Amino acid sequence: MMPAEEMLLDTRQKHARRMVRMSLVIAFTGAMLGVIFGVVLGEVKDAEALLIGVVTAVTGGLLVIVFVRPVMATGMITGVLTIYLVVHLNAGAILAYQPTGDIGPIFPYITWFFPLVVFHQFTNFGFYKRPISILVGLGPLPAALFVLTNLHAPAELRTLDVTVTFLVSFLSFVLCVGIYARHRDQEILHVAKAEETERSADALRISEERFRLLSVATDDLIWDADLVARTMWWNDTLVSYGYDPKVFRGDINAWERWIHPDERDRIVKSLYSTVASGKSSWTSEYRFICADGRLLNVIARSLIIRDENGQPVRMIGSLTDVTQLRALEQKLRQSQKLEAVGQLTGGIAHDFNNLLTVIMGSAEDLKDIHADSPRARELAETTLQASERAATLISRLLAFARLQPLAPERVDPASLLKDIEGLIRRTINEDIEISIVAAGDVWLIEIDRSQLENAILNLVINARDAMPDGGRVMIEVSNATLEGETPGLQDGTKGGDFVMFAVSDNGSGMPKDIVDRAFDPFFTTKESGRGSGLGLSMVWGFVQQSKGLAQIYSEPGEGTTVKLYFPSANEQQLKEEAPMSVSGLTGGTEHILVVEDEELVRRHVVTQLRDLGYTISEASSAAKALEIMDSGKTFDLLFSDMIMPGGMNGRQLVDAALERQQGLKVLFTSGYTENAIAQAERLDRNVNLLSKPYRRADLAAKIRLVLDA
Repeated sequence: MMPAEEMLLDTRQKHARRMVRMSLVIAFTGAMLGVIFGVVLGEVKDAEALLIGVVTAVTGGLLVIVFVRPVMATGMITGVLTIYLVVHLNAGAILAYQPTGDIGPIFPYITWFFPLVVFHQFTNFGFYKRPISILVGLGPLPAALFVLTNLHAPAELRTLDVTVTFLVSFLSFVLCVGIYARHRDQEILHVAKAEETERSADALRISEERFRLLSVATDDLIWDADLVARTMWWNDTLVSYGYDPKVFRGDINAWERWIHPDERDRIVKSLYSTVASGKSSWTSEYRFICADGRLLNVIARSLIIRDENGQPVRMIGSLTDVTQLRALEQKLRQSQKLEAVGQLTGGIAHDFNNLLTVIMGSAEDLKDIHADSPRARELAETTLQASERAATLISRLLAFARLQPLAPERVDPASLLKDIEGLIRRTINEDIEISIVAAGDVWLIEIDRSQLENAILNLVINARDAMPDGGRVMIEVSNATLEGETPGLQDGTKGGDFVMFAVSDNGSGMPKDIVDRAFDPFFTTKESGRGSGLGLSMVWGFVQQSKGLAQIYSEPGEGTTVKLYFPSANEQQLKEEAPMSVSGLTGGTEHILVVEDEELVRRHVVTQLRDLGYTISEASSAAKALEIMDSGKTFDLLFSDMIMPGGMNGRQLVDAALERQQGLKVLFTSGYTENAIAQAERLDRNVNLLSKPYRRADLAAKIRLVLDA
């Protein structure tokens, strides 16, 4: 049954129930009045009194039933009440006519047959309706026959005329009501269907208008596929992907060609298997090929519409561009990776570098002590090399985590490449051709020179390892301009003028999945023992810390190009300082206060400095160092560790020491600065730092450099 038919039936039943209840109430009230004014007052007796009593009992009982079980009002109760009223009205008319032979008293009974016809037709919804309808149509016939067979003169002709006229009028009324009742439901249903159709059309228009507005308002690509007609509709967002929606609205297979070839089979099989499985929705993510060749990461979602047999007839879906979202997620993962590596590295760097400082210093002493023993010198040299490799690993981890304090200076990129050209050529094999190209107008950059040299050397070594049978390596530097939205730039770093270093080779190249992981720490494709997996990660961390950008372009069998971008320096903001250098183990006689909480390191440093001729006072904490200064001693240099227990670090100690002795020269040392003497991941200006672990020559040179500055 249609919704319109259900609504019509429900409405008619409600009205019919109210009509039945009202009829029973009227009948019961009339019966009670008959009892009160007729039977009680003695005006109605014998058969008439019995008839009124039966009416009262029947209508009262039916009234109780219809209120207890309303659902019976338009079924059994209506049929029973109609039959009873036919009998009752005939009996009443006969009893009224019999005593006098006058037809006047029978009119109140006979006229009730007219509303009884209407009552039955409008309230009976199927309880023996056809036979009861015949009974109602012939309802007044018993009373009429009784009158016609018991005519009393001299009113025979008048009575006959009235009776025949009544019967003809009643039968005409029954016929008209029957015809009307027969066609009424069809007409009402037709109107209801028309109204339902109009409402459906309005709803469809509203739905289509809403769909149209939604397809215009959203940034998503909306599509509608007719699987029966094999046609496809796209909204105008398809233009942003480089395709004309009018051209492709009839091509249901166009979308398959827009899927990246590496993922096409997977996506098509996934869709077809979902449709065949009987599911109602499908979701997948893949790379979309734009008309200009761009690749976008998209999520496809669709609703599968099926007919009554379960066969798919239509699919409606959307395509959402999640390229930027995936880039942000990758950036978040990289940030979380940085944080994890930073916590790990920071946790071990301080103590580990303290130990390496002692090991390296002791190995150097052993070399000197056993100068005449080749075996002992070899062991000492091996210990030094192992220590330096361990220090390099820690340094690279700190660089990847952007925890290595940088000492930037103004650098001419072309001059830097020229200075390290000899080292580069010694690094590569003879069967590799190398060329260095520097543009003549390359801008200056503000960079940590040693870190940049290490980064370029790392890239050259990777290029060499990718060409075991020889090849070509090109190193070039030139100016470049990056847009503000360039992927890979740090948050808060705007585009603009950059200097680009590029290292290219024609080696084996890398597939995309390897390129995506190339900057990850400890990830390497080299054989075991040939690489730590920290070379490129160190380069990435250094570039990021320098507010730059690192990019890799590679194709298997074609080679690899790594590009490093660094912001160009504004010459007016830079001060050129005269370089200072100290060579050899130069000592002195100045008074130095050494503050170091690690006893092994403190004993080692104090011994080294005393051997160089310096006067040394030592303290194991900042508080003890201030006690020594408060005792009246003055110093030429404060040589302090950065990270110390006791609630006061090296920077806080220096602030307190300068209040006691203005002009005191300061040299910090640390295996991990924890940003205590650095801002924006760079050393504060005028801060001198000797990073652990250091060799004896480094210690002597740095001490002398600070004292002579």
